[in-house]
Amino acid sequence: IPEFWYIYNKKEYNFMGEDKMKKYSNIKSIILPNKRINIFVICLLFLGVIAGAIFAGIIGMNDKTLVIEKIKLFIDNINNNSLNSIHIFKNSISINLIYITIIWLLGMALLGIICNIFILFIKSFIFGFSISAFILTYSYKGLAISFLYLIFGQLLNLIIIIILTIYSITFSYQLLLLIFKNNSNIHIKKTIKNYFIIFIISIILSIISSISESFILPALIKLIIKLYV
Repeated sequence: IPEFWYIYNKKEYNFMGEDKMKKYSNIKSIILPNKRINIFVICLLFLGVIAGAIFAGIIGMNDKTLVIEKIKLFIDNINNNSLNSIHIFKNSISINLIYITIIWLLGMALLGIICNIFILFIKSFIFGFSISAFILTYSYKGLAISFLYLIFGQLLNLIIIIILTIYSITFSYQLLLLIFKNNSNIHIKKTIKNYFIIFIISIILSIISSISESFILPALIKLIIKLYV
């Protein structure tokens, strides 16, 4: 009886462990559905950020002066409470929703892969350029502002763009397989359903990101400027 009970418990434990591992694997596959595409998109993101950071350092003095003036004007507006948070929120959510909708719709087109890759690179390039601009303007003190800009301004947007780009490329690739190779292993209804769910989730996260960027980020930057800059 003890041996039987030990074997039974061991099987039950293994079953529960496998069940948890299966759930974890399913969640992981939903968030990041294709390993090769995941790696490609993340590498492209880092390439864009690095390119933007380098570009901010090699532009001419006139352009650097213009960038510094824009950054200082932005900071001065925060200090003087001249920024309209509601107006910033409307602009932010409009731009984010336009990007999300374009990327999502392009994922349904066969040529959407190229366009979405270009959009991801441009977004990451602008992000890298912005981070470097803060550091260029305020030297090492700009690191604190850059960190806040990353966490409360752009991090969630980047995550949304990454997931959407991965799903759009995956969706376009599956369409190619379905149309040209007639791959019967592709469940198009399930793919469309997941793709639509990702679109809804992206909209919700975009709203959260815009709230953070419009109301939380300026308040934190104002605090950092008073303490360190």
